[in-house]
Amino acid sequence: MVEVAVSFDCKDYRIAKRKVGSIAAFVFKKERVSAGKISFVFVDDTAIKRINTAYLGHRFNTDVITFLIETHPFLEAEIYINVKQARRQARLYKVTVKNEVTRLIVHGVLHALGYDDKRTKQRKIMFELQEQYVGMCARGMSAI
Repeated sequence: MVEVAVSFDCKDYRIAKRKVGSIAAFVFKKERVSAGKISFVFVDDTAIKRINTAYLGHRFNTDVITFLIETHPFLEAEIYINVKQARRQARLYKVTVKNEVTRLIVHGVLHALGYDDKRTKQRKIMFELQEQYVGMCARGMSAI
């Protein structure tokens, strides 16, 4: 079972907590992971930059940060999603904000499950999988 907690530190965009949970559970199922606890926190530019600087030593804004807390006996992670960056990226990529937020949820969960995007080959694998899952979510997660 996948437990999902959702909180909003940024009021600019709301997504139903149930929808966030469904997306996370979908990725877990597709990756054949049966149990985990994921906390999503939706934040703004200031908060994500503060987190990025304090914990990762990066002094810049970003769209999503995943912290893996535990792997055994089951996966536990915190995922921070920058709503303001999601809005900018949605405009840039000419997609809806809902689509971009879905992409960031999937991306964060994939990081929690061990996928990495630091090297070109890893990034390609992760991106292709991410886009496949985002597409399935856009089609109503009919593959569940």
